[in-house]
Amino acid sequence: MDIPGALSGVSTALTIVKQLNDIDRRVDEAGFKLKIAEATGALAEAKLGLVDAQEDIRSKDAEISSLRASFKRRDETVERFGYRYRCDASKEPIGTAFCPICMEDGHFVLTIRLEQSGRPYACPKCKANFGFISAFHDPG
Repeated sequence: MDIPGALSGVSTALTIVKQLNDIDRRVDEAGFKLKIAEATGALAEAKLGLVDAQEDIRSKDAEISSLRASFKRRDETVERFGYRYRCDASKEPIGTAFCPICMEDGHFVLTIRLEQSGRPYACPKCKANFGFISAFHDPG
């Protein structure tokens, strides 16, 4: 159940509670108990909906945090020749490029040099092979 569904359940429960207040005291006890049961059911459904909504919000908050971290990490890189690299204090690239495929998924994985010709760089995570990627001196 989503947030609008939960709010609808709460509205229904509040309406039933209002009806309970309006019941004539002379009405039989069975009608009163029925209204109490309806109110209890509506409130229970609303509670479940709010629990689901809370879980959705937590999930979205976690995703937002992950995206923010990814953007921050992206700001700590520099682009050269169509690839992103770590950079030094003067924003000059260092080391090998990050895998552009993994970066699309928010992962920053450095490519590694293979001992083969043709496509000498590869991503150790997604196993994608790349042609000649510029590698810059890593002073550290």
